Amino acid sequence: MRTTISLPDELAELVRVEARRRGISFSAIVRESLENTLREPPKLPWQGIVSVPELAAHALDGALAESWAEDIAGNV
Repeated sequence: MRTTISLPDELAELVRVEARRRGISFSAIVRESLENTLREPPKLPWQGIVSVPELAAHALDGALAESWAEDIAGNV
């Protein structure tokens, strides 16, 4: 499929430089960058911190509840 995209001049220049450096086309750099970005699974905020996401959510709930209580108490 052929398509047209608009890139800021600075980004287009980065793509041109990288394409020349690697000896491949501008389109190949854009295609590779899109594939690498769109095909990798999204990283969740807790990923890599704990092995059980529910524990991270539980800890966050506790921290938020504690800080909100302090904020409310200080504003009353």
